[in-house]
Amino acid sequence: MTAPSARQQGMTLIELLVAMSLMAILSVLGYQGFSALLIARERLLSVSAQWVDLARVFARVGHDLDRLPPLDGADPRPRLLLQGEPTNQVLSVWLPGTPSPGSLDQVRYRAGQEGLAWSSSRADGQFFPLLSSGARVQWRLQLDDGRWVEQWHGASANRPRLLEMQVRDRALGSVTRFWRLP
Repeated sequence: MTAPSARQQGMTLIELLVAMSLMAILSVLGYQGFSALLIARERLLSVSAQWVDLARVFARVGHDLDRLPPLDGADPRPRLLLQGEPTNQVLSVWLPGTPSPGSLDQVRYRAGQEGLAWSSSRADGQFFPLLSSGARVQWRLQLDDGRWVEQWHGASANRPRLLEMQVRDRALGSVTRFWRLP
């Protein structure tokens, strides 16, 4: 007869089943965590793209307003108009034209249910989208006497000194930007 051997090496069936069960539970939890991470990443990328779009719109409006010539008594042509109702407005800006020094190029921003769109007198009436329909844009002007108006046709003795643009979006919340006018 042989002498009894030392304790056998290895795992019992129960130990193996417990280890496999724990591994399965950890795998499921890891998958759920990874899935949540991917969803959060997609949301973050979407909101980030909306912020970039909004920054581009602010830069475009700011660039156009920087080119706005100051009002003077010698040239009675309007340089800026704000028309429409608060839910459907058009901001028109006349800028020095590039083809000839005396010409004016009309740039329009249309804010409404479809979002914000941009057009130029060179675009033959075609509007190009700047912000999606999820964004609600509202414009206001502050006049020399301190009043805020949502329409301005250029006939008043009070001239606009400040332009306010308010953007409301579900993802971004409410963002307001001001520009000083010449």
